[in-house]
Amino acid sequence: MADDRAKPEKVAILGGGVAAMTAAFEITSAPGWQDDYDVTIYQLGWRLGGKGASGRNAEHYQRIEEHGLHILLGFYENAFRVLRACYDELGRAPGEPLATWQEAFEPHNYVVLMEQAGDGWVPWPLDFPPNSELPGDGGVLPTPWSFVEMILGWIARAFEKDEWIPDRPAGWDAVEGHLGKGLEGHLELLGALREVHAWLHELGGDVTHLEASLRRLFITIDLGIAAVAGMIEDGLILPPVNWFKIDDLDFRAWLSKHGAHPASVDSAYIRGMYDLGFSLPGQVGAGTALHGILRMVWTYKGAVFWKMQAGMGDTIFAPLYQVLKKRGVKFRFFHRVDRLTLSEDQRHVETIVVGRQATVTGGDDAYDPLVPVKGLPCWPSEPRYDQLEQGAALRASGQDLEDWWTTWKDPAPPRTLQRGVDFDTVVLGCSVGIFPYIAADLMAASPALRTMVEKVGTTQTQAMQLWLATDLAGLGWTLPSPVLDGYAEPMDTWADMTHLVPREAWPADATPRNLAYLCSPLPDDGPPPPRDQHGYAQAQAARVHENAVWWLNQRVRPLWPGATRADDPDGLDWNLLVAPGSTAVGEARFDTQYWLATLNPSDRYVLALPGSVQHRLGTDGAGFANLYLAGDYLRTGMNVGCVEAATMGGMHASRAICGRPEEIIGDDT
Repeated sequence: MADDRAKPEKVAILGGGVAAMTAAFEITSAPGWQDDYDVTIYQLGWRLGGKGASGRNAEHYQRIEEHGLHILLGFYENAFRVLRACYDELGRAPGEPLATWQEAFEPHNYVVLMEQAGDGWVPWPLDFPPNSELPGDGGVLPTPWSFVEMILGWIARAFEKDEWIPDRPAGWDAVEGHLGKGLEGHLELLGALREVHAWLHELGGDVTHLEASLRRLFITIDLGIAAVAGMIEDGLILPPVNWFKIDDLDFRAWLSKHGAHPASVDSAYIRGMYDLGFSLPGQVGAGTALHGILRMVWTYKGAVFWKMQAGMGDTIFAPLYQVLKKRGVKFRFFHRVDRLTLSEDQRHVETIVVGRQATVTGGDDAYDPLVPVKGLPCWPSEPRYDQLEQGAALRASGQDLEDWWTTWKDPAPPRTLQRGVDFDTVVLGCSVGIFPYIAADLMAASPALRTMVEKVGTTQTQAMQLWLATDLAGLGWTLPSPVLDGYAEPMDTWADMTHLVPREAWPADATPRNLAYLCSPLPDDGPPPPRDQHGYAQAQAARVHENAVWWLNQRVRPLWPGATRADDPDGLDWNLLVAPGSTAVGEARFDTQYWLATLNPSDRYVLALPGSVQHRLGTDGAGFANLYLAGDYLRTGMNVGCVEAATMGGMHASRAICGRPEEIIGDDT
């Protein structure tokens, strides 16, 4: 925290993702904060956002181009608290685009999981009931035992109303007898659950041959009983609460250990959960998964999902930028963090070396990063070249300043920030994937930091966006607008994002009638190379292009049977891709759409690998007196890659510096 020896304390925040921006927001949230702190954010390239950056492509009708599919979950208490406060302070006038947080984020409850049935796929729709609560209101979260009672209460209601279950097993009366009694007799409850579980498996027989509704009921009850039995047997219900004591096992292995049927363990429920976290089989710790599922299903407010009503950059990072800029936070765009070094005693970060990617005409403070699109302040998909001394050369080069392996040469020598002169305190908001490049000195001096970097896994992701000339019905999708998981690789997740089209600027005679976002993990084809291996990002983008075209040739029919070619019932009719002015035909028409691979090591998605949670650090866990880590890779109450965990990581950093916020919902670390 700030003290009398250095007022104001100079805080250098490195990076501009959710964690970094949350730290800045919290540090500067008190009246008179500038008496105590001087905050500067150093950002690669021309925009904030990190993994959540988005841009408007002016050459393609101001279409929104994302880093992937981003949707907020209804249990993101901390994230929504920050966003609601941000929008309140932003103070847009009524009638302005996205004037309030509830205009910027709208509830969505219709989720679809895809089930494999023989050689085909069938949708498993889940329509979550809305409620009247609002995310960000706070409150007390359920205890583990409360979750147990919620699950068993749901199973009891299923037993009462489903005709498939002829007679309830004798053990079920004992189960119901324990409801409402608290932890007393929990071992007897475990015995009764095992009896019910055995009865269920005998009743279900060969699950794969059950009619769909019965199979899904069996799977749901089976997973619920396995989860409750595991929570009791492994002591998760007992204080102190520690969901992560079982994280040494993969979630599927943990479910199997506690009696879940193989068909349930490999069901669309579980595959969808892995897909939600960009995880392959074997890549999700049991405690992380269980806790996340329980929070998602039982503690959401308003809706299970909240969809952004423009790009993530437009709805989250532009408002945060505007509020922080008005508060007096300084932004240094085009400042690439290259290296952190330590003092001689290795107790402090002594210098921060930043590469200067471009020179802003009029000085660093003069850069105006946002552009209006239909009245909404947005981040462009390219730098605002007219504000850069090297703008013409940069545009002509075709190079991307967010590409860690770019051939673009910095026009000026690197700047070395010095402790005691340029900064006193450092918030390292860059994500863990980039640490081997920029924090090698710190990793060499801190075994704990080095171990975390080695053990907390990350993955590339891949995404594509398709603007289509027909609506959902024309595509052949007969259900409501979905967020869909659990489908076939290499693009396992699809969300209908057609609601964003009016935020773009298409010509009246060529406005898309559907907008599809698809994404999945992109398994590495080797370790990320040194920075001088130019072309790496382009090679990864080529992999995504190949995957996307293959998927569109092979996997379209189960989702969009009305969008296939006459000569190929599995492949997309390429003519449906909206591309005004383009003469491209066939597969070449895909090149008019948008696809993305990881451009920067900091953009790699943070996994929740089994056995890794114990190696996650707290914000000050690297062991350097003036360094605070901020990101979804920290040890928090979530321990999984998501906006909520990143927000919590930023809050931890801020609280260590200034004592704010006092409360972090769902976190007792």
